[in-house]
Amino acid sequence: MLRGLKSIHFGGLVIFLGSILTFIVISALIEGASLENIAFGRKIISTGTNALTLPGMWALAITGVWMGYKRYGLKQRFFQLKLLLITLVVINAYFFVVPAVTSATEIAVRSLAQGQLLPEYKAAYMQESIFGAVNVLLIVAAAVIGVWKVGAKSTHG
Repeated sequence: MLRGLKSIHFGGLVIFLGSILTFIVISALIEGASLENIAFGRKIISTGTNALTLPGMWALAITGVWMGYKRYGLKQRFFQLKLLLITLVVINAYFFVVPAVTSATEIAVRSLAQGQLLPEYKAAYMQESIFGAVNVLLIVAAAVIGVWKVGAKSTHG
């Protein structure tokens, strides 16, 4: 069972981070591009966020919590820290990242319909970039804590 959980956990990590890296490349490619390409790129990012990034995040979070709980329980400080970070990732994703992704895409599509990039696009895109980067940093911090057991209680007494 542990082997299966580890496989799902690693798969979630690959999907989560891989989709984000793909969106970074798409964002770089559509910067300064035609309105059609910007709107198309944004649609890919929005669809990918819902179809890949969020499910990858959940696979990563659920399997990480499950494996950590089974092995260490709730009393280990490092596991409590990891739980906090994972909770922050989920909250940040749903309250900040996803709304910014949706907003940037909707503004890009409206821009295409109006024939010019609307000024509010940049703010939505920047919000997506900032909160997305925060989530990546939180995931990396959770991984570091999980792998190196930062904050673990010493067994030497």
